[in-house]
Formats: sequence, structure tokens, C-alpha cells
Amino acid sequence: MKFSFTLIILTLFGNYQLSAQSLQGRVVEAKTQEGIPFVTVQLGTNYGVISNDEGYFILQRRATDEETPLIFSSMGFESIEIPLGDFENNQVIELSPATYELDEVLLFDKALTAEEVLEKFNANKKENHQLENSKVQVFARYNDEYKAETFGIDVKKASFLSRSERKEMNKNMEDLGEKIQENPSKSYRERLIDIYAFEDTLVNEYQKALDLINREKTFNTDDIQDQVFYELLKSLKSPNSFKVKTGIIPLDRDLSLNDVIEDMENEKFKIPDTIFNKNTWTSKGYKRKATRFENDFFTSPKYYTYELVGVTKAYGEPCYHIKFKPDRRKGKYVGDLYIHTQDFGIISYKYDLEEGKKAMNVNLKFVLGIKANTFVDSGFLIFSRTDEKAYYPKYIKQTDGSYAYVNRSLSFKENNQKRKERKQLKLVFELEYNLLETSEYVGVQYESITPDLIDSLSTKEYTLIDEVETYDANYWKNYNIIEATEAIKRYE
Repeated sequence: MKFSFTLIILTLFGNYQLSAQSLQGRVVEAKTQEGIPFVTVQLGTNYGVISNDEGYFILQRRATDEETPLIFSSMGFESIEIPLGDFENNQVIELSPATYELDEVLLFDKALTAEEVLEKFNANKKENHQLENSKVQVFARYNDEYKAETFGIDVKKASFLSRSERKEMNKNMEDLGEKIQENPSKSYRERLIDIYAFEDTLVNEYQKALDLINREKTFNTDDIQDQVFYELLKSLKSPNSFKVKTGIIPLDRDLSLNDVIEDMENEKFKIPDTIFNKNTWTSKGYKRKATRFENDFFTSPKYYTYELVGVTKAYGEPCYHIKFKPDRRKGKYVGDLYIHTQDFGIISYKYDLEEGKKAMNVNLKFVLGIKANTFVDSGFLIFSRTDEKAYYPKYIKQTDGSYAYVNRSLSFKENNQKRKERKQLKLVFELEYNLLETSEYVGVQYESITPDLIDSLSTKEYTLIDEVETYDANYWKNYNIIEATEAIKRYE
């Protein structure tokens, strides 16, 4: 009995100690008391998080002096600092609109135009925005929302199936299509990654990975298509090649399906609940956003008009505020740039498609049975300056919305001299869907590293992906993340 009582006391004390390490609260606008999204919450220069869409944040306290300031900065608001010792958990922090005078920051004999500011940004971006010899811990959250309008696969001919078997398969495909169309799909993925960036090499090291997904309600159309085609094609294994056509168009007159089927088998039977750490697409995307500004409002200024609104405070830094919009037919985006008044690094920028425009639009519905467009393409980025005055992405939010329609026939005929033994397959598939994908990245911690560290790095080959059907507040306890929104907490 004494042991049990002692254990309970130690457990309670331990939980108190752990919870005391988390600094959490909400940032609101002083006048309206509404939550302010995307506020940077910094403890020191290179360590911090960002508030979520509702203004809530959570940051793990590190061993530091009680006088160390906790700094809250946002777009168009005065930054405030609270000594760590004075911060109370679940505190509400109020920010007031910033006021700033242009003549306080002008370093030139004359005021610069918007085009001149942009030119200076381009001239200095290679020096300002680089990610070599650095380690950044990044928390990433992805949200996919998928709605199928049509999902149908009709097997017209299959030499390896009897008539009744083919009829049963088509009935199963019809039932599956109805189920998919009736249930919009929504899921979340969360990852904590250490990204090591060297001069010519990137190394990923995943710390934790979580999928929040209800398999009964969520359908991945790509996975379903792969499964259906695998079940159909695996019966076409043959020492002979195949003629392949889509519609009336021959694709290949001498295609070996064995290699295709083997690839599908390898994909089908790979371990589904792990991440391959050597796959660096996440870190490549993060580095590209950090160092390369590829949007056409950066690369093709002739397609846009730029307006210098004035000087404002953006995340505690004095910035030129520039608005842009399309000037010619090729321009598609509207948005804002916030460029530092001293070194002309980007502090923040945001963009969205101009109303009525699409990032991509292909309509061959009546010719090839294909139609696709990108109707949402928006981004919001915040950059932070390191002690070495280099910029790295503190926060990235990218939203892509796409529509696709495909109605095609696909046929396979074996090149077998024995006509009666030829394997044949013909099917028609019709797909129509809308997909909205949102990606968020927060650079939690930045530190400089030496080039020779690459020789001593040793990472696990795979990292386990944990999967849950409902939100668990304890999963990311003691880790730095973007605080979960109400939509995530209510997910089921």
C-alpha cells in the first residue's frame, strides 16, 4: 500500500514537472480580443514556434534564465517581450497595431520605388537567403480534403475471367464507387524532422511521424486505383509482350507487363507504416522555399505592377510593404511583399490567384476525355534572421486546390502467335474529383553546423509512422508543434 501511494505521488509530481516545461497561451488583438494567427513566439534568436489559425501556441521551455524574453511578433502589430519568469501558462497576450514612420528607416537620399526595392532584393537574395551548413528542426502538418464526384471502373473484356466473374467484379467496382462518392475524405499527417543542409547534400532525420486518419471514412483514390489495376494486371503475367491502347491511340506495341506488375507488387508489399529517411523530398522542398524564389512575381516582373504602400513593421522588423497584381495576361497572382529596409531580405510574402484565374487549365474532355485545372494556389511565408544575419523560413503555408476528370478506355492484347491463347483485357475508367491540399512547415530551431559533421551523421533507415483515428493531445507532449486547431481536435 505504501509503495502504491508513493508511486502515485511520484507520478503526479512527474506530470507536473513535465507540464511545467510547456509554455502555452493565446495571442489576441488588443481591441477586438480575436485570435491572431501566425504570430512568431521566440525564446532567443533561433528557437520558437508560431500560433495557429486561432492564435493558440505551445512552446517547450528550454533551460534558460528567468529574465530571457519571450518575444511575440506579427504582421502590422507592435512586438512585445515578456520575461520568461513573468509568463503564466495559458496567458492571453494582447498585441496592438504598429505605427512606423518612413523617415525613421530611409538610408538613401531619395525614396526608393517598388521596382527599385525589388531589384535590391534580387541583387542580395543569394547572400541573404542561404541554408548551407545548417540544421533546422521542422514540424510539418499536411491536410488533404478529397471529394469524388465520379469513380467508376468497368471491365469490358477479360480473357482470364468468366462472364459471371467479370459481372461480379464490375458490381464490386460499382459499390466501391458509390461508397467513395458518398464519403468526402479528410486526413492529417504530422512530421517532426531534423534537416541537415550542407553545400551539396541534404540529410533527413525524422524524429516522429503521425497520421490522423479514419480508414472507414477516408479513401485514397491513388491507392484504390493501384489496387484495382494490380488485381487485374497480375493475371496478365506472360513471357510475351503486349499491345497497349488508350482509346484509339496505341501506346506501345511491344510492352512487357512483367516489369510493371513486379513494380506494383513491390509497391503493394512495401512496409506501409514507415518513412524512408533517405527520401529527401521534404528537405528539398524546404530548401527550395528558403533559397529560390521561383514564383513569376519574382522572376517575371514585366507581368506585374508593383505599388510601394509604405513602411511597416513585419514580425518586429522595419519593412517596405509592396503590393503586386497582374499587369499583363500572363500574370496570375495578387499579393504582398515585405522586404527589410536595411539588407533587403524577405521578411514575409503572401500570394493568391487573382479572382477567376487558374494556375493550370487543360480541357481535352471531348477529344481525349481529360480535363484538369488548379483553382487554388496560395502561399504565405515568414522568414527569420539568424545571428549570422542569414534568413531561413520560419513558417510556410501552401494551399493547392485541383480538379480532374478522366474518362478513358485502356486495352491490352498479348502478342501471342496462338490466337486462342492470347490474353486480353479492356476496361473503361471514369474519375472526377476535387482535391484540396494544405501544407504547413514551422522552422522550430536553427543552428549552424560544420561541413565535416556529414561524415559522422548516422540516421535510421526507416522511421515508424504512428496512426490514430482520433486526436490525442498527449502524442506531441514535450515536442514543439503548431498547436492543433479545433478541426483537428474534433476529427473523427
